[in-house]
Amino acid sequence: MKFFKKKRFIFSSLFLIVFIFMNSCMTFRESDKRIYKKFKKVNKTPQIYRENYKGKTVRYVSAKPIKNSLPTLLFIHGAPGSGDSFFRYLQDDDLSKKATIITLDRLGYGYSDYGNAETSIEKQAESIYTIIQKHKLNNVVLIGWSYGVPIAAKMAYKYPEIKHSVLVAGAISPEDEKFFGIAKVIQWKLTRWMFSKALKVADDEKMTHVTELTKMLNDWGKIKTPITYYHGTKDRIVPYKNMAFITTKVNDSLLNAITVKDANHFILFKNYGMVKKELLVILDYIDK
Repeated sequence: MKFFKKKRFIFSSLFLIVFIFMNSCMTFRESDKRIYKKFKKVNKTPQIYRENYKGKTVRYVSAKPIKNSLPTLLFIHGAPGSGDSFFRYLQDDDLSKKATIITLDRLGYGYSDYGNAETSIEKQAESIYTIIQKHKLNNVVLIGWSYGVPIAAKMAYKYPEIKHSVLVAGAISPEDEKFFGIAKVIQWKLTRWMFSKALKVADDEKMTHVTELTKMLNDWGKIKTPITYYHGTKDRIVPYKNMAFITTKVNDSLLNAITVKDANHFILFKNYGMVKKELLVILDYIDK
């Protein structure tokens, strides 16, 4: 009996060590040094910027110096995540010829006040808008993914100068918000210490998401910015039901709703060619 207890203790201890190690790797952040190394491999030199929002730092990256003479593609990541999720777009030569491309770490993630959750969608939107203000950007196209979608939508509502919004797999319907069992484990005081700061920030956002989305219900009908919306029929993270939500909330004349058959939550990456093609079309029409 002592032998089995000892084995069980060793197994449990090893499992805990592996679990903690895995979570320590799930920081979802890239240092400036690592970003420079990544871009060097493709013969590019990234531009890394920092802007202040009410005493908090917002870090953002572009593949070349930011110019407001070009249209801008501005990517907003989900939860958890960081700006490096979209580096493939940032490094794309076809897109770079037509636009300034910017990715950013949202508040709480990456190197933007890392570990301190900002659960207000409005404040997240305001913090990103400081980038537009600082560089006096024109012809801005927002690309929001997952949790980044309602933030992009809030920006389109608050700042009508936004030219277009490409929203992908959006967690936007308060009635269709999906919860996962691990969320409770991250919230428990006894186990919260085991998780990375990025996962804890994502969980804090998740716990307030329904309330935040409910606050936005009247905003959708007032958006005057054209929207391209993608959602996959086999999205197991954010239900396809969100497609029905946006089609009933946004003016038909502004909305191009695209169902991607059999696609999962990662359309921006697995259907890269389709999204890139749409971005090129948008850039052509707004630059005329």
